[in-house]
Amino acid sequence: MFQISVNGVVMPTIYWSLGDAIKACKLEAERGVAVCTDIISL
Repeated sequence: MFQISVNGVVMPTIYWSLGDAIKACKLEAERGVAVCTDIISL
């Protein structure tokens, strides 16, 4: 399970696979100024 950190803030959503977490980072980046700073393994 993984969580992402966007602009230094850990998001509450938990992703079951690394691929899903990477997709979420890309979606956040497409929104605008969001920067996925970390993928945290739980």
